[in-house]
Amino acid sequence: MIVGFDELFSNRAHIRVRRMGELDLKAFKEECKKKYPEDYETKAAEIASSWDVLLRDPSWFPFKVVQEGDSCKEIINEDDEKLKELKAEWGEGIYEAVVTALKELNEYNASGRYPVKELWNFKAGRKASLKEAAQHLIKSYKLRKRKRGECLELSFIVAKR
Repeated sequence: MIVGFDELFSNRAHIRVRRMGELDLKAFKEECKKKYPEDYETKAAEIASSWDVLLRDPSWFPFKVVQEGDSCKEIINEDDEKLKELKAEWGEGIYEAVVTALKELNEYNASGRYPVKELWNFKAGRKASLKEAAQHLIKSYKLRKRKRGECLELSFIVAKR
């Protein structure tokens, strides 16, 4: 289903594929606009690329393990030097983008540390259920079928005249 959604739907659909663990470039662009207004997109891409490499480095593990009841949970180590430097130099926006990507990588693919595709409900800001995805697919199919049907009827009318 993920492959189908990836090919069929545009970036405007409310249910589509999201790569979990990928950096949000918007945050990088917003911060770089402030410091480098003339060449912010290039600078944002450079910074995001360098952090992307670091995110994939298995030797960097900015998490600490805390015990909650009978289970252990990994949380971001606020005292990690690289994260502290990032926050001091670039601010909260880029810091949050990196932390979000780290958490997603740790949740979805901790051993491989590369982004994983997931069906996502962008309207609700959460993972899409299989039922939602199927409903979206059926609704989209019916809408496309109807549009194609109208186009066929119009072309038939024009050809008839």
